[in-house]
Amino acid sequence: MEDEAGNDLQGALIRHGRENLADRASKLKYRHVSAWLFTAPALLIQFFFGWFPVLFAFVVSLQRYFFVKLPEYVGLQNFQDVAADPLILAAFRNTVYYALLAIGLTFIVPIFVSILLMEMSRRTIRWMMILWFIPVASTAGIVIWKYMYHPRLGLLNGLLASVHLPALKWLDDPNLAMFCLVLPGLILFGPGLIYIAAIQSIPEELYEAADLEGAGFFKKIGLVTLPRLRPVIAMMLIFSVIGSLQVFELPFIMTGGGPGYVTTTVVMHVYDLAFRAYELGKATALAVALFFFIMVLIAVQRRFFKENLDE
Repeated sequence: MEDEAGNDLQGALIRHGRENLADRASKLKYRHVSAWLFTAPALLIQFFFGWFPVLFAFVVSLQRYFFVKLPEYVGLQNFQDVAADPLILAAFRNTVYYALLAIGLTFIVPIFVSILLMEMSRRTIRWMMILWFIPVASTAGIVIWKYMYHPRLGLLNGLLASVHLPALKWLDDPNLAMFCLVLPGLILFGPGLIYIAAIQSIPEELYEAADLEGAGFFKKIGLVTLPRLRPVIAMMLIFSVIGSLQVFELPFIMTGGGPGYVTTTVVMHVYDLAFRAYELGKATALAVALFFFIMVLIAVQRRFFKENLDE
């Protein structure tokens, strides 16, 4: 009898264990399916509005694309036409020049301005952060800057006249036009808020330790602030490079690519080829070439500019 009771108990435990395993497997399967169901909408949106246009661009770049009839496969002919286009080299040169100016002024300057601002009173910091939080429509801001540059009625020439300085042509001057496109980004000071938030997250103990070691203001910046900002700087540099090489709104609204072709960028030329010359295949080939150009620059940047503090 005892053996039978023991066998019954053992069998009951085994059945209970199997039921628990089956229940756990069912819960895990339910969680797995639920996770995919909740993730599926985001994945579909990312695919149709992110990955699919990129993949479709590679297909269109190999075709002579028309609005009213089926496209024709032409292979690498579009890329050959792009390479032979006399404006391509000028567009890439203008784009790289704009990117260098934009990174030099609107990327590097805000880092040090943010560091100096953090040494001011908390009230000043709060007011500056409130000003940066005010939403500004980029297109409206660009239009306002365009009228500020007006040679006769613009605010900037009015300020120069008030101090008895000669008026400048600004956007009509080939030597000043590109700098005029970069200047609004410096005044609006977009990345500054991000740098301030990153500086505020640096532990105060690090600065106190630097004070005990006798470090001065600039030494603390070099030993504490900049190393701790390195991951943020690396991320912002990637965004700055990508954004500046894809610039379109500023030259399109303010100069239309002029004077001459001094401010014609690659994306502007893509627009002209696609929507003015109606050469969609050639325009897409140029966009693909810009894509690979940016990817190579980002790969080089990540190779030589490490985000990890310990590297």
